[in-house]
Amino acid sequence: MPHKERKMLDYEIEEKTSGGAVYEAGVRESKRNKALRRIAQPLMDKHWKHKVTNLHRIYKVAEYLHARSKRTK
Repeated sequence: MPHKERKMLDYEIEEKTSGGAVYEAGVRESKRNKALRRIAQPLMDKHWKHKVTNLHRIYKVAEYLHARSKRTK
């Protein structure tokens, strides 16, 4: 029975070459940032008004809401 070489998918190649922990941490951070942006978007539409201080405040609120959503109820 000849051994067939299995073709690796792109994400598997990335995982092997970048190191498991680094890859996993990057994915986790990316998901967190995406969640924060998703929470912040409606707040940005309503309150931003092109001011940087408002931007920082909105992202702080989004971080708080994200952390609060992770709490046990």
